Amino acid sequence: MSYMGKVRPTVALTSSDIVDGAITTDKVVDDAVTADKVANAINTSIAANTAKVTNATHTGDVTGATALTIATDAVDIGMLSATGTADATTFLRGDNAWASAGGDNTPAFLALGVAQTLSHDSSADITMSNEIYDTDSAYDTGTYKFTVPVGEAGKYLVYGQVSFDAAASQLGLAATTVVKIPSGGSSIGQIYNNTSFKNNYGDAMVCTFTGVLVLGAGDTLHINAIADTGNSSTISVVGDQGSDRYYTFWGAHKLIGV
Repeated sequence: MSYMGKVRPTVALTSSDIVDGAITTDKVVDDAVTADKVANAINTSIAANTAKVTNATHTGDVTGATALTIATDAVDIGMLSATGTADATTFLRGDNAWASAGGDNTPAFLALGVAQTLSHDSSADITMSNEIYDTDSAYDTGTYKFTVPVGEAGKYLVYGQVSFDAAASQLGLAATTVVKIPSGGSSIGQIYNNTSFKNNYGDAMVCTFTGVLVLGAGDTLHINAIADTGNSSTISVVGDQGSDRYYTFWGAHKLIGV
C-alpha cells in the first residue's frame, strides 16, 4: 500500500532542517530541559547563587557583607518618625513624641505695692499696682486681683508681705494681712498673719504670709489688711522703694507635680 503525506525522516534532524523560530516555548514540554541540557557554566552560577551566604560589601550608613550594621552616628534626628518638634528644649518620649522636659510653674505673677494710708480698725485692699511679671495676664493692676485662668485649676503657692510705717505715738498698734478668696468659688481659703509692735515701740512693722491654696478656674485672690492703732490714728503702708527694695509685695505661682 502506498504512503500518503510527508515522508518520515529516517535520519536525525539537524539545525538546518528546522526553520528559525519554529520551536516556541509552547513546543517545549514543562521540565523537559534538565540540568544535563544546560551549559555547565550556567549550572555552576546557579549552584553558587543558591549557596550564597554573603552580600556585596555595603558602605555608607549601612555597612557589612554578611551581617549588616548601621554605622555609628548614622541615624540622625531627620531619620526619625517622631511627632512634635525636636529642639534644645525637648526630649524624645517612649511613645515616639518630642515633648518639653518637666514643666513650669505658671500661671505666675509678682506685684509691688505703692504708698497708701489705712484708717484705724478698717479693712482695706492693699494697692498692688506695680506689676513685675505676669505670665498669663491674669493679674489686674487696676483691681489688684489675681484670677485663675481657664484650665489652670490646681494648687498655688501664695506669698508676700505688707510693710507698715508707724509713728512713735502709735503705741500698741496691731495689724493683720489676709489673702482672700471670695465665697462661691470652687474652693474657700485664707492666709492670715497677725503682727504687732514689739514692746510698743513706734517703728516699722512687717506682716508676711506664705501658704498653698487649692484654687479653681475663676477664683480670685487679693490682699486685704486691717490696722488697729493704739490711739485710733491712721497708719501708712510703705510702697516699693525702687527696683531693688521690695517693702510691700505679693505673688503666686502654680505648683506642678502635686
